[in-house]
Amino acid sequence: MEITYTAVTETLEAGNPLPPLVPEDVWNSELSEGIVSASSEELLKGETVKDETYAGAIKSGLLLWNDALNDSHDISQELSNNTGSYWHGIMHRREPDYSNAKYWFGRVGTHPIYPEVREGALTLFKETADPSAALSDIGEKIESHEHWDPNQFIDWCEAAAEDLSSDVAQFLQQVQVEEIKLLLAYSYRNAI
Repeated sequence: MEITYTAVTETLEAGNPLPPLVPEDVWNSELSEGIVSASSEELLKGETVKDETYAGAIKSGLLLWNDALNDSHDISQELSNNTGSYWHGIMHRREPDYSNAKYWFGRVGTHPIYPEVREGALTLFKETADPSAALSDIGEKIESHEHWDPNQFIDWCEAAAEDLSSDVAQFLQQVQVEEIKLLLAYSYRNAI
C-alpha cells in the first residue's frame, strides 16, 4: 500500500468510515506502521513541505483516524501549536481520559475549524430521521449556541459511553469523523 496522504485517507474512508468513540484496538496496524515510518515528503508526495509542525499534525491525525492512539499521542504531544493541542485533545477524548482531553482543548483556545465543526454537526443532526429525546436535546444545544463547545462534546462522548449502540453515540461518531477530516484538511493546507 502506498503511504501518501491521499492514499491513506482513501483507505480510511473506505474501511474505517466511522471510527469508534473509544477504540479497543488499532484498526489497521500495517497502515499505522507505514504512517509512522513515512517521512513528511513521502506522506505529502508531490508537495513542498513548508511547515513540519503541521506535517506532524497530519501524521497524528491519520494515526488517530486509524485508532492508533498511542502512536498519535507520541506525535501530538510534541506539536507546539493549537492544532497539535487539538489532536492531543481528541486522542485523550477517545482514550478515554475526559479530564485530560478538556485540559488539551483548553490549550487549543478558539480553533479556526470550530465554526465548520458546528455547522457540520448541525447538518448531521438535521439529517437524522426520528432522533431520540437525548439526541434532540444535543441538536437543540448545538443550534442554540453560537460557537462550538469542545468541552460539551467531550461530556456528550462520556455520557454516550454508557450505550454505544444509541443514536446519540452514532451521531457523535459521525461528528467525530467530520471533525477529524476538517482538522486533517486544515493541517494539510498549513503544511504545504
